[in-house]
Amino acid sequence: MAETGVNLRDVREHNRVLLLSHILRADGLSRVELAERTGLTQQAVSKIVPELLDTGLLDEQRLPSAGVGKPRTALRIRAGARHALGARLDRDEYRVLRTNLVGEVEESAGGPLPRGFTPAQAVEAIGATALQLADGFDVVGLGLGAVGPLDHHAGLVRDATNMPGWHDVPLRDLLEQRTGLPVTLDKNTNAAAFARLWPHGEPTATAVVLVGTGIGVGLLIDGRLYRGPRTNAGEFGHTTIAFDGPRCACGRRGCVEIMAKRATGTREAAGFLGIGLADLVQVLDLERIVLAGRAVRDEPDVHREAVSERLEELLPLPHWQRIEVVEDGSGEEIVTRGAAAEVLASYYANPA
Repeated sequence: MAETGVNLRDVREHNRVLLLSHILRADGLSRVELAERTGLTQQAVSKIVPELLDTGLLDEQRLPSAGVGKPRTALRIRAGARHALGARLDRDEYRVLRTNLVGEVEESAGGPLPRGFTPAQAVEAIGATALQLADGFDVVGLGLGAVGPLDHHAGLVRDATNMPGWHDVPLRDLLEQRTGLPVTLDKNTNAAAFARLWPHGEPTATAVVLVGTGIGVGLLIDGRLYRGPRTNAGEFGHTTIAFDGPRCACGRRGCVEIMAKRATGTREAAGFLGIGLADLVQVLDLERIVLAGRAVRDEPDVHREAVSERLEELLPLPHWQRIEVVEDGSGEEIVTRGAAAEVLASYYANPA
C-alpha cells in the first residue's frame, strides 16, 4: 500500500489550531509557554503568531517584568473578534443566544411556539431571532440543538417524538436559506453534553441527562462526545424499565419517559430516572451524572437526591466505583450554549 505524503500546509493549519486551543484553554500564554506546552519550536511559534495577530483573533498584553531582559507578552483570544449563535428547539418553545469567541453569552431571546407548530413556523421564529441577534456582529455560524431523532451529518430531523409532521425535515438547509449562515444541527442532548466538554473538557465518563418535555442523555466518553453511527445515541428516555407499563409515544411500554410523566410527583419521577440510570452506569462504567433541563432547574435538589438514592439502592458499589451526581449550574441555557460551542469548536478547527 502506497504511503501518502505530508502536506506542509496541513501541518501549518494543524499548528495554528493547536496554538489557538492552548491559548483559549489557558486564557493567555506567552510565546515561550506556547512552545513548551505544544512541543513546537519557538521558531515555529514565532512564525504562526503574527498570522493570528493579523487576523484579529489575538491580543497581546505585556506582562510585568521578572528581571533583566525584554518583558514577555501574553497572547489572549480577542473575545469580540467573532461571535457564534446557539439555538434550542423544543416541543413548545425556542431560544437563541449569541456568544463571543470564548463562549461567553452576550444576549439571548426566544419565546413560545404554537401548539402543533410546523417546520416553516419553527424556521421563521428561529431564523428571524438569529438575524436580529447577529445584526452588527461578525457571526461565524448558527448551532441548533433540536428534538430527535435526527441525522446530525445530513442535517435532517427524522421523526421527532411527539411532533407530528416532522418527518425527514431538512432543518439545517432551511435555516441556512433563512439566515445565510452556516448551520450545525444536533440533538439537544448532544448540544447539552458539548456545553460541558468545550473548551476545557470533561475528564470523566459522563452522562448529561436532559429532563424537560422529554428525557434523553448526551454521552461524553473518553473525552469525546459520542453520537453513535446514526447520530442518535442517548435515546435514554425510551429505555424500558416496566415491560407491562403504560404505552409510550415511541410505541414501547414502560419507558423511563412515560413512567416519569405518569409519576405522582417530582421525587417519584426522578426515582424512575434513577432506575434507568442505574443500568446506564453498569453498561458504560459511568463516573459522573449531570442533571440538566427545565425540570431539573425548577427542583434541582429533589432530582439530585432522588437519583442518588436510587443509584445507592440499586448499585451497592465499593467506594472506588461511586458515581458523582450533580446538576448543571447553567440551567436552561445548557443546550443553546452547547449549540454555540459546537460552532466555535468548528471555527477554531479552521480559523479564517
